[in-house]
This record gives sequence, C-alpha cells and structure tokens, in this order.
Amino acid sequence: MRLARAQALAGALALLLCAASPAASGEPARVVLVRPGAADPSISEALIRIRGELVADGFDVEVLDAQSASAPRPTMDDAGQQAGSAALIGLFLAPDGQAAELWVVDPRTHETLVRRIDTRGEAREHIVEVLAVRAVELLRASLLELLMSSQRAPAPAPAAAPPPSKVSEQVPRQAEQPRVHASRRSTWGVELGGGLLASPGGIGPALLLVARLRFAPIGPLEARLSFAGLGTAPRVVGPQGSATVQQRFGLVELAALPWPELRLRPRFSVGLGALHVAVDGEASWPYRGVHSAQWAFAADAGAGVELGIVRRLHVVAEAHALVAHPYPVVRFVETEAARGARPALLGSLSLVGWL
Repeated sequence: MRLARAQALAGALALLLCAASPAASGEPARVVLVRPGAADPSISEALIRIRGELVADGFDVEVLDAQSASAPRPTMDDAGQQAGSAALIGLFLAPDGQAAELWVVDPRTHETLVRRIDTRGEAREHIVEVLAVRAVELLRASLLELLMSSQRAPAPAPAAAPPPSKVSEQVPRQAEQPRVHASRRSTWGVELGGGLLASPGGIGPALLLVARLRFAPIGPLEARLSFAGLGTAPRVVGPQGSATVQQRFGLVELAALPWPELRLRPRFSVGLGALHVAVDGEASWPYRGVHSAQWAFAADAGAGVELGIVRRLHVVAEAHALVAHPYPVVRFVETEAARGARPALLGSLSLVGWL
C-alpha cells in the first residue's frame, strides 16, 4: 500500500511539472519546499522528512527559507517569485499549535490548495511523524487534484498577467485522517546475513548463513520464516576419537517492534521449528567412526535492534537462545563428549531489504 501511494505521488508530481515546463521533461522535476521564518521545530523536521520522501522518488528538491514569519499567503507569494516554474509546497503551524496547514501551488496556473492537518490528541513525541505522514498523504491528493484542474484549463498566454490565485480549502474530518505509525515501505522483506551458533559447555561455535523472509501486515508486528545453516562444522574431541558436527534449523517466528517510529528500534521475537544435527565420527582402532543424524523440535526466543540506513534497507543485530527436544548428544562409545541446544546461543548480523 505504501509503495503504491509513493508511486502515485511521484506520477502526479511528474505529470504536473512536465505540464508546467515541457522543455525540462528530461531532467528531474524540481520542487521547492517553503520553510516559514522562525518555524516551529516540528514543522522543520516534518519538512525534512517530506523532502526525503520526494528525493527518494527522484525529484530535485530545494528548501527555501522564508525571509519573515508572515502569514502563509504572503509567504507563499514571495516564495513563488523566487522559485520560478517549480512546484511550491509549504507547511505552516496554526497559532494554537493544534493543527497545521499544507499549501500546494501549481506553477502553471498559480492555483493554490490548502489542506488542514489536525494534530489534536496526538502525543507530543509523535507530532513530527504525524505531520510528515499526513502531509505526504494530503500532498498526493492535492497534486492529483491540481493535475486534473490544469488539464481542464487552457494554458495562459505568455504576455498575459497571471490569473488571480484561487484558494480552495478543505478540512478533512479527523475520523477520516490516516494514522500511520510505521516507517516501513512494504509488507514484504528479505533478510540475509551471518550468525555465530554455540552451545556453552558443549558443541563449539559454528558460523552459519542466516536467511529470513519477513511479512509485516501490521506496523508493530511481523511474521518471519527463518533458516540458519550451511556453515562451518565444529569438531568435538573424545578419548576414543573425534567428530565433526553440522547444525541447521528452521523457525516460524512472531516478532514485535514496540516503538516502530524510532530509527533505531528494539525488537523481540519467539519462534518454533526444527533443528537438524549431523555427526561424522572418526574413531581410533579398534573402534569405528559412524555417521548419524537427528531431527529435534526447537523453540527460540530472541531480542535485538534494527536500524534504518536508507529508505528500504535496514541493519539488524539480534541475540537468540534456542532449545531442542530431544537435545543432541555426541558420544564416544558410552562416554558423553558434548551436548547442544540446551540452550544454544545465536548472535546474528544481517541486512533487510524491503520490497
């Protein structure tokens, strides 16, 4: 859903700007974000996030600082004289601090749309995120509306004075405003990395490949299909010989991100699955080494942190504790040399790409 909205925003803005300046259609579309003089910190940070959304979609975005903290109308008029043919976007905080106004100006017809963003009832620490997310949603609708209006209206003559600005203000009801608290760009993600698996006091450490498929239908919750294996085989040495141990496991996990609005956010997970252990033994005469393999039920609990690097790429570091039943045991004759997954500890570092 987020990807489709971003594509719609990109398409509407590109068509609008191409209609305004056909000669520049081969270059990145130019957009000017107007920052009011002495702007509230929440407005400045929200504009930075909006700029990031537009830059990620391939637009040439410029931030223009207004010379004074005047009302929105004169501020946008002054900015229009400096911006030329670029589309103008402004975000202004209401005097009571309970709402903000998003201004969008069509550079071709000078038509202006004003949309109100109500922030009453929102926690102060979420104001910036609410402003940025709702502004992008309303920006998409405003650009589409301006595009349709500009296609219906004939282009003004070059020598004619610009027509008077028309302002249409729409105040969406609070019940209809979207509330999005996750920064994720898609519900599907692919994760790939490496991990170190060890059983304290038992089977030694092994480097494993870690791969996961993610599905995140709800902001703070996600399901994962995880696999770890195809790595090194630690050696266990006993009085009658030695053995190499190969380990791999697969899990179905449920993960929670209790603070999805943070850039560096903690995550917690639980999972169930299966552990496979294969042992290749080498014995001293008169004993004989054997190969054996065992499947076991596995349960896992983990915690970690996830850091967003760019729009669709995150880094994840996690620590897991995995237990198996029955747990694997390496024996030489009747002597137990090592045991595993009681519990086994896994530390992993991986990259996540959101599709």
